[in-house]
Amino acid sequence: MNQSVFQKAMNEIHSRRLHASAENERRFQEINTVIPELAEINFQMAQTASRILHGEKIDKIRQQNLQAQRYARQLLVTHGYPEDYLDMHYTCPYCQDTGYFQGRYCTCLEKEIASLSVETLNRNTQLQLRSFDQFSLEYYRGLTKSNTKGETVDCYAKMKKTLDYCIQYARNFTAHAPSLLLYGEVGVGKTHLSLSIVTEVLRQGYEVIYDSVGNLTSQIEQEHFNREKSDINTLKLLLDAELLVMDDLGTEFQTSFTDSVIYNLINTRLNRNLPTIISTNLTPGKLEEQYDERIMSRLCAVYQVWELMGEDIRMLKMKERRSSQYL
Repeated sequence: MNQSVFQKAMNEIHSRRLHASAENERRFQEINTVIPELAEINFQMAQTASRILHGEKIDKIRQQNLQAQRYARQLLVTHGYPEDYLDMHYTCPYCQDTGYFQGRYCTCLEKEIASLSVETLNRNTQLQLRSFDQFSLEYYRGLTKSNTKGETVDCYAKMKKTLDYCIQYARNFTAHAPSLLLYGEVGVGKTHLSLSIVTEVLRQGYEVIYDSVGNLTSQIEQEHFNREKSDINTLKLLLDAELLVMDDLGTEFQTSFTDSVIYNLINTRLNRNLPTIISTNLTPGKLEEQYDERIMSRLCAVYQVWELMGEDIRMLKMKERRSSQYL
């Protein structure tokens, strides 16, 4: 395990415990001012250890303290406070913000470690978020293209429908949303729409991992064969992420290992009902030539498939910039 990530996670858990303790102290000070009678009760209960040292019977002290606690809760309710107002309120009720529960890492610590690991992974990809507002349909207006079925398609109408779907997908996203396959030629907007979905889903607080298929499979391969020491279990992170977005399927260096990794990611996440978004420059026909039936049956039969059509927007923007220089 990455010791740096682990220490950051433990520091976060520790800060939660310190916050709970400081908040508890603040509440006691507040109540001591508002309900002086309760302050006296708390003082008397705090003398328990001293009373035991002076020979008082433990059972008697315990009974008196229980009665005092019941009365203290009644006083709180009478003055408009919750009866547990002076209890310690930890973020995690299981480990009480220590990070350990029943001799093991608590789920809250594991979740914090996973979250920090995902941040590290995404930071290494130099993720550049986009927005739907930046996606201009004007680049598709007046264009027609032949789709994979040989039908002539109005690119503007096609892309408007695709854009509207992606917006609704992102706004209504849940951890069990459908998986998507976006395909089309270079520069028609696949990455922009994928990153726009990522931006909205991240804003809603979901855990998202985004990178190219090539980078992800390479990282997993390095960890698997120990050619490069890695403290992050990339495969587990990808299998567990609430949304996984894999760009440029088909451009990775293809081996039996990378194919098995891609199949594992697609199949396992489908079995767990976790959404994945995959983009590719290859048509379904070209994908069938490159990948085996196990992968293709899941992509074409289970994923929602969207064909994006248009001209290379990057090239169009470059022409616009060049034209503007001569105006």
